[in-house]
Amino acid sequence: MKHLLSAASVVLLLAILSSLSPLNAQTTLYTWTDAKGRVHITDTPPPPDAKIKDVIEQTEPTPAEVRQLQDAQRRRVETRQDEQRRTETEEALRRAREADDQARAAVQRAEEQTQQALEYRKRFGNTPSRRQEFKYKIRAEEEKAIQSQAEAQRAVERAQALSEAARTAVGPAQPPKP
Repeated sequence: MKHLLSAASVVLLLAILSSLSPLNAQTTLYTWTDAKGRVHITDTPPPPDAKIKDVIEQTEPTPAEVRQLQDAQRRRVETRQDEQRRTETEEALRRAREADDQARAAVQRAEEQTQQALEYRKRFGNTPSRRQEFKYKIRAEEEKAIQSQAEAQRAVERAQALSEAARTAVGPAQPPKP
């Protein structure tokens, strides 16, 4: 019966063996096949008649190397966090700009609707009899103007809230990191 191990299995075995013997400064694993075709993984050299497939040596990192790896990991985490903050800030600014554009458009529509209601009142409300005849149409135009103004006010308030959220996301200027 042949036992075949994948490279991942060998690496996993290496990791397990190295964690079991933390006092060794260097770990050497031998992968070899005996005369019967069986694959062996040992930390001792194979017999002279064995066919060696692979020799894996792992040295324990020095404290300086450990610090260097930890510093690199910390910098990667900080970079990811900075990128995430930058993305969130850009998104907040985009939403604030969109809300501001929507508020400007709503204010413009409200002004146009108000002007239209005033013109409608002038045109159809210039005499008491005409005012009475067109009072429902005049009132409907005035209500449209009031609704349009209310929508514009809500849009302005939303734009202000999103602008404040964007200012908060940007935050105070931070000094550059050394």
